[in-house]
Amino acid sequence: MTLHFAPVTDAAQRDLLFLRMQREGLLGCAMYALARPSLADWRRICTAPGSLLLQCADTFGNTLACGLFSPWRGKLLEFDFTTFRGFARLAVPMARGAFDWLFSRRDCAGIVGICPVPNRHAWQLAEACGFRLLGRLPQACLYARKGRLVDGLLFLYPRSASSPPPLQ
Repeated sequence: MTLHFAPVTDAAQRDLLFLRMQREGLLGCAMYALARPSLADWRRICTAPGSLLLQCADTFGNTLACGLFSPWRGKLLEFDFTTFRGFARLAVPMARGAFDWLFSRRDCAGIVGICPVPNRHAWQLAEACGFRLLGRLPQACLYARKGRLVDGLLFLYPRSASSPPPLQ
Protein backbone atom coordinates (compact mmCIF):
# COMPACT_ATOMS: atom_id res chain seq x y z
CA MET A 1 0.00 0.00 0.00
CA THR A 2 1.30 3.43 -0.92
CA LEU A 3 1.13 5.99 1.89
CA HIS A 4 0.72 9.71 1.27
CA PHE A 5 1.57 12.44 3.76
CA ALA A 6 0.32 16.01 3.75
CA PRO A 7 0.12 18.83 6.28
CA VAL A 8 -3.37 19.60 7.51
CA THR A 9 -3.83 23.33 7.02
CA ASP A 10 -7.61 23.42 6.61
CA ALA A 11 -9.53 24.04 9.85
CA ALA A 12 -12.43 21.82 8.77
CA GLN A 13 -10.10 18.88 8.02
CA ARG A 14 -8.33 19.38 11.35
CA ASP A 15 -11.69 19.30 13.14
CA LEU A 16 -12.69 16.13 11.26
CA LEU A 17 -9.59 14.37 12.62
CA PHE A 18 -10.62 15.24 16.18
CA LEU A 19 -14.21 14.13 15.59
CA ARG A 20 -12.98 10.84 14.16
CA MET A 21 -10.72 10.23 17.17
CA GLN A 22 -13.70 10.98 19.39
CA ARG A 23 -16.01 8.64 17.41
CA GLU A 24 -13.44 5.83 17.49
CA GLY A 25 -12.83 6.23 21.24
CA LEU A 26 -9.20 7.30 20.79
CA LEU A 27 -9.17 10.62 22.64
CA GLY A 28 -8.20 9.05 25.97
CA CYS A 29 -4.94 7.87 24.43
CA ALA A 30 -4.38 10.65 21.91
CA MET A 31 -4.95 13.42 24.46
CA TYR A 32 -4.16 11.53 27.66
CA ALA A 33 -3.32 14.64 29.71
CA LEU A 34 -6.87 15.97 29.46
CA ALA A 35 -9.77 14.43 31.37
CA ARG A 36 -12.33 15.53 28.76
CA PRO A 37 -10.53 16.68 25.62
CA SER A 38 -12.59 19.15 23.64
CA LEU A 39 -12.50 20.37 20.09
CA ALA A 40 -11.31 23.73 21.47
CA ASP A 41 -8.37 21.93 23.18
CA TRP A 42 -7.52 20.17 19.91
CA ARG A 43 -7.62 23.42 17.96
CA ARG A 44 -5.39 25.16 20.51
CA ILE A 45 -2.82 22.34 20.49
CA CYS A 46 -2.76 21.94 16.70
CA THR A 47 -2.44 25.64 15.98
CA ALA A 48 0.25 26.42 18.56
CA PRO A 49 3.18 28.30 16.98
CA GLY A 50 5.53 25.95 15.13
CA SER A 51 3.21 22.94 15.28
CA LEU A 52 2.65 20.73 12.24
CA LEU A 53 -0.32 18.40 11.94
CA LEU A 54 0.46 15.74 9.36
CA GLN A 55 -2.11 13.39 7.86
CA CYS A 56 -1.38 9.96 6.41
CA ALA A 57 -3.73 8.70 3.70
CA ASP A 58 -3.87 5.81 1.29
CA THR A 59 -3.91 6.09 -2.50
CA PHE A 60 -7.66 6.66 -2.46
CA GLY A 61 -7.45 9.57 0.01
CA ASN A 62 -8.72 7.62 3.01
CA THR A 63 -7.19 8.98 6.22
CA LEU A 64 -5.32 6.28 8.12
CA ALA A 65 -3.50 8.27 10.82
CA CYS A 66 -2.35 11.69 11.92
CA GLY A 67 0.72 12.93 13.71
CA LEU A 68 1.38 16.19 15.47
CA PHE A 69 4.90 17.58 15.51
CA SER A 70 5.40 20.32 18.11
CA PRO A 71 8.47 22.43 18.92
CA TRP A 72 10.43 21.02 21.85
CA ARG A 73 13.93 22.52 22.15
CA GLY A 74 16.29 23.84 19.54
CA LYS A 75 15.87 21.74 16.39
CA LEU A 76 14.04 18.92 18.19
CA LEU A 77 10.33 18.31 17.67
CA GLU A 78 7.99 16.34 19.89
CA PHE A 79 5.74 13.80 18.17
CA ASP A 80 2.26 12.53 19.02
CA PHE A 81 0.73 9.93 16.72
CA THR A 82 -2.76 8.50 16.33
CA THR A 83 -3.57 5.53 14.12
CA PHE A 84 -7.24 5.19 13.32
CA ARG A 85 -9.07 1.95 14.01
CA GLY A 86 -8.43 -0.75 11.45
CA PHE A 87 -4.97 0.51 10.51
CA ALA A 88 -2.84 -0.46 13.54
CA ARG A 89 -0.96 -2.99 11.41
CA LEU A 90 0.42 -0.03 9.41
CA ALA A 91 1.43 2.06 12.43
CA VAL A 92 5.19 1.51 12.08
CA PRO A 93 5.45 2.24 8.33
CA MET A 94 3.11 5.21 8.73
CA ALA A 95 5.16 6.72 11.57
CA ARG A 96 8.46 6.11 9.76
CA GLY A 97 6.98 7.61 6.61
CA ALA A 98 5.97 10.69 8.60
CA PHE A 99 9.55 11.00 9.90
CA ASP A 100 10.99 10.68 6.39
CA TRP A 101 8.51 13.28 5.15
CA LEU A 102 9.48 15.65 7.97
CA PHE A 103 13.24 15.19 7.62
CA SER A 104 13.05 15.83 3.87
CA ARG A 105 11.24 19.15 4.38
CA ARG A 106 12.31 20.60 7.73
CA ASP A 107 15.60 21.43 9.35
CA CYS A 108 15.08 19.08 12.28
CA ALA A 109 17.79 17.33 14.31
CA GLY A 110 15.49 14.72 15.78
CA ILE A 111 12.12 13.80 17.19
CA VAL A 112 11.35 13.20 20.85
CA GLY A 113 8.43 11.49 22.47
CA ILE A 114 7.35 11.08 26.07
CA CYS A 115 5.06 8.11 26.62
CA PRO A 116 3.18 7.48 29.87
CA VAL A 117 4.36 4.16 31.28
CA PRO A 118 0.77 2.81 31.54
CA ASN A 119 0.31 3.39 27.78
CA ARG A 120 2.24 0.30 26.68
CA HIS A 121 0.90 0.58 23.14
CA ALA A 122 2.55 4.00 22.70
CA TRP A 123 5.99 3.07 23.98
CA GLN A 124 6.03 -0.29 22.22
CA LEU A 125 5.20 1.53 18.98
CA ALA A 126 7.99 4.04 19.65
CA GLU A 127 10.48 1.18 20.08
CA ALA A 128 9.20 -0.60 16.96
CA CYS A 129 9.64 2.63 14.96
CA GLY A 130 13.28 2.91 15.96
CA PHE A 131 13.12 5.44 18.77
CA ARG A 132 15.87 5.09 21.36
CA LEU A 133 14.80 4.93 25.00
CA LEU A 134 16.72 7.61 26.88
CA GLY A 135 15.25 7.01 30.31
CA ARG A 136 12.33 6.95 32.68
CA LEU A 137 11.17 10.30 34.04
CA PRO A 138 9.37 10.09 37.41
CA GLN A 139 5.90 11.65 37.31
CA ALA A 140 6.50 13.29 33.91
CA CYS A 141 3.02 12.69 32.50
CA LEU A 142 -0.35 13.86 33.71
CA TYR A 143 -2.52 10.83 33.00
CA ALA A 144 -6.08 12.09 33.22
CA ARG A 145 -7.60 8.61 32.99
CA LYS A 146 -5.87 7.68 36.25
CA GLY A 147 -6.27 11.18 37.71
CA ARG A 148 -2.59 11.43 38.66
CA LEU A 149 0.94 11.92 37.48
CA VAL A 150 2.65 8.81 36.13
CA ASP A 151 6.18 8.08 35.03
CA GLY A 152 7.03 8.80 31.43
CA LEU A 153 9.50 7.18 29.06
CA LEU A 154 11.62 9.64 27.10
CA PHE A 155 12.41 8.53 23.54
CA LEU A 156 14.56 10.03 20.78
CA TYR A 157 14.51 9.42 17.03
CA PRO A 158 17.58 11.23 15.70
CA ARG A 159 17.92 12.40 12.16
CA SER A 160 20.12 9.74 10.65
CA ALA A 161 23.32 10.62 8.84
CA SER A 162 21.79 9.01 5.75
CA SER A 163 18.67 11.23 5.82
CA PRO A 164 18.51 13.55 2.84
CA PRO A 165 18.93 17.24 3.56
CA PRO A 166 15.72 19.29 3.80
CA LEU A 167 14.25 20.78 0.65
CA GLN A 168 15.11 24.43 0.17
